Amino acid sequence: MKSETRAPVLLICLAFAALYLIWGSTYLAIKVAVETMPPFLMATGRFFLAGLVLYGVARASGAARPSGGQWKHSWIVGGFLIAGGNGVVSYAETFIDSSMAALIIASNPLFMTLFGWWGGVQAKPGRMAWLSLAGGFVGVATLIASGSGIEWGNSLFGYILVVGCVLLWTVGSIYSKRNPQEMNPWLQSGMQMICGGAICLLAGGSMGEFSTLDFAAISSRSWIAFGYLFIVGSLIGFTSYVYLLKHCVPSTVSSHAYVNPVVAVILGWLILGETLNMGGWVGSGMILVSVFILLRQGRK
Repeated sequence: MKSETRAPVLLICLAFAALYLIWGSTYLAIKVAVETMPPFLMATGRFFLAGLVLYGVARASGAARPSGGQWKHSWIVGGFLIAGGNGVVSYAETFIDSSMAALIIASNPLFMTLFGWWGGVQAKPGRMAWLSLAGGFVGVATLIASGSGIEWGNSLFGYILVVGCVLLWTVGSIYSKRNPQEMNPWLQSGMQMICGGAICLLAGGSMGEFSTLDFAAISSRSWIAFGYLFIVGSLIGFTSYVYLLKHCVPSTVSSHAYVNPVVAVILGWLILGETLNMGGWVGSGMILVSVFILLRQGRK
């Protein structure tokens, strides 16, 4: 390894622990926050505040003032990744369990492999990759079908929303990959969070969330969950992610894709009493095995 990429093993281990536990716990925190907070307005506050902090730190550290083109790029990527990929999840979790949302989102590498090939940012999948994709998508369908006994109409809508989130995140990621920006990563992420938060604000306003916002009715545990999402989920989790990308190969960092949902399922069961039926366990297992195989293929 080059000298500039070397890092203490302890710090790398702590960063991986933070990435696995923090990002795995955000689904539970979102579920608790939206119990008494309007989902899009909650996402607005979370990302807008975190974006301002990252933007301010980057600028204070000497990052150059962003250009109009860079702001345009941030509006597009922030719209797909922050508002579409995260804000809509907050809304979806008003209909479905946090663990189900996490398991469906775990299928993201499947969509990235397929759309990444179509978008020209990675090679055509091989035979094993195609088999993994097929198994993973069948797993997603099985997981969604497993919720048919619980308020099927509302839960199906929530599942469709989460699948849409994965698609939006994939499209935004491919766009960002095809249109890279040479700029400070903290500044860039802060700009994307600010833009994504602003879009969540517009979405919340268009859905009438201001009329349902009652600060007096927000529970203390929802406030705690919101603070956790803002400070721990957005700031510490993102810092750990950037640190690992600098010191480890991307395929290793992406291992959080099959660790986060496991953490989410355990926390959902322990704290909220969420459970999976047999179909849910089968579907989630198919997704995680498929993602694991794809990541292994990518590393090779």
